[in-house]
Amino acid sequence: MEIADYLKVARRRWWILVLVPLLAAGAALAYGLLSPKTYSSTATVLTPSLVGTQYSQFTGPQAIAQFVSAFAASAADPTVVARTAKDTGVSTTDLTDQVTVAQVGASSNVKLTYSGPDEKGAQPVAQTLATNALTNIYSAQGKIAGMQVDAAKKALDAANKAVNAYVVKVGVGEPAAAYQAAISQVTWLEQTQATYRASGDNSAADLMRGPITAAQKQARAIGTVLPQYNTLLSAQTVANETYQSVLGDRRKVQVQAAAAADPGVIQTSAAEPDVTAASIAKLVIPVFGAAVLLAIILVALFEFIAAVRRQPSGDEGLAQAGPVESRDASAVIAPGSPESEATRGEAPFPEEKNPPKRVPSMIDA
Repeated sequence: MEIADYLKVARRRWWILVLVPLLAAGAALAYGLLSPKTYSSTATVLTPSLVGTQYSQFTGPQAIAQFVSAFAASAADPTVVARTAKDTGVSTTDLTDQVTVAQVGASSNVKLTYSGPDEKGAQPVAQTLATNALTNIYSAQGKIAGMQVDAAKKALDAANKAVNAYVVKVGVGEPAAAYQAAISQVTWLEQTQATYRASGDNSAADLMRGPITAAQKQARAIGTVLPQYNTLLSAQTVANETYQSVLGDRRKVQVQAAAAADPGVIQTSAAEPDVTAASIAKLVIPVFGAAVLLAIILVALFEFIAAVRRQPSGDEGLAQAGPVESRDASAVIAPGSPESEATRGEAPFPEEKNPPKRVPSMIDA
């Protein structure tokens, strides 16, 4: 078909090409205008002071992913949702179904978006939910840190009590220091005895035997309590180190909680309607284009059906063409056959049953 043929078909079926796109675009426009309006507000959590700092619990190569996951989980936590519902008056179902949490690009910032029918209430809901979610992260960590501090404090108190009880039991204030003093005394007495013998004062040297024996006995007595004392002392040292470590962790959590409570950490945008002229245009234009394509397909389909209906069937074609003369194959005489030789002298045309009468001429007369 040529362009003129296509134009002729378009003029004949113009109502399809016009009506179908208009109806589809009108339906899309009505849907966009009549659908219930919702308003969205986004709370963005700015995390430079919360991720990757010396006080942050989110450090290392996976710090950003860990914080984003922790915030998303905290925003969906039933406790946080219930607290937000109580503070804002929004149902827990809306706070679960109408909230999305996403990372801002490749940064550690996180945005929380809430959509609802109330234009004035969308922004406070987003702000409250983001604040509660952020507080929940560090409040939970604060509780854990507090429990760790309490447990470490109990362990340290038990270790101190055990050391003090053992010291009272053996009757030595500082067994390690007392043992060193006893050894030093034995060494001094033995050196004094050696000095007397070197000077030839054997009687004085003999008199040193008693003090030396007493000092050695005391050193041995103190030495027997040292292993148990050293074990208790080591446990006391470990307990004290653990306690100091968890105290440092709790201080970090407290610093992070204070940073998270800063009002500048969460920035909330004003509520915006989800249905706008731009969103309606994005809906109507693709629908109109698809309807135009559908109208063209319908026109082509109708033309094909009309062409099939105009085309005659097989029996009708034979009837219009008329009977076809058939020839008997036996009537065909092959060249060189006896029948062919017998008929050479015959007239090429058969005699007519009623030959036309000949008009007499002057020769016949």
